[in-house]
Amino acid sequence: MKKVSLVVLIGLLLPAGLLAQAPAAGAGKVAVIDFQKAVVENSDGKKAQDKFTAELAKRQKEFEDKQKTMTETQTKLQNGDKTLNDTTKADLAKQIERLNAELQRINDDAQKYLGDLQQQLFRPIVEKTQDVLKSYSTENGFAVVFDTSSQASNIIYNSEVADITTEIIRKVDATPTKPAAAPAAGAPAAPRPPAPTVPKP
Repeated sequence: MKKVSLVVLIGLLLPAGLLAQAPAAGAGKVAVIDFQKAVVENSDGKKAQDKFTAELAKRQKEFEDKQKTMTETQTKLQNGDKTLNDTTKADLAKQIERLNAELQRINDDAQKYLGDLQQQLFRPIVEKTQDVLKSYSTENGFAVVFDTSSQASNIIYNSEVADITTEIIRKVDATPTKPAAAPAAGAPAAPRPPAPTVPKP
């Protein structure tokens, strides 16, 4: 059975392309950032990832335990095809049907819960990283900052000198985290990350 893979934060990240506008005097100056790395490798991002991974492992174990029970029940039914009476076979078939439904419920619940948890844990870090990136870009006169972690990125080559990821991580760690503000009434929700993939039974 496939293992659940850690969710990638693509849904929360800025699109590739223009990430920060600089003053006119800095026009033409360009940098690149692995924005996903900047989000998950600062101190807050590492803590958030540890929390998320722990919950992911818990949900994975619940799914695997239930799947193991179903597999054992299926094996019992198959092996007893000629020795079990019809009533026992019918009971086992009902158990398999119930377990299959429970697996689907666990899968659906995990999709929703882990998606919501990821949003809750990482959204403040993404916003903080964006603010730091904008300030840093303005201070250093970058006209454009490209995100190399985006699947839409078409950057073929960039010099290490142009990569500001490490500096942004350092500055995010040095910047106090603002208390979470309640969303304004009628304000649009932040982009949702893609739902985690829990293996189907």
